[in-house]
Amino acid sequence: MAKRRPSMHEMLEKKEKRPGKVDDLEKDDFRALNKAAFQVFGPVILGAVLILALVILIFTLIF
Repeated sequence: MAKRRPSMHEMLEKKEKRPGKVDDLEKDDFRALNKAAFQVFGPVILGAVLILALVILIFTLIF
């Protein structure tokens, strides 16, 4: 018998935490999380700053 795929409700419901389980970060987890955040948000912030600079440049050239 083939396993059925979980429904959307089953995927989104909160999972029960096992009693006694401790969620500890390892030594380099915080550094890895920071690196991933900068890889995602760095280009987004850079793009927003460049668009803002372009708008300011165009505005100053027109007026």
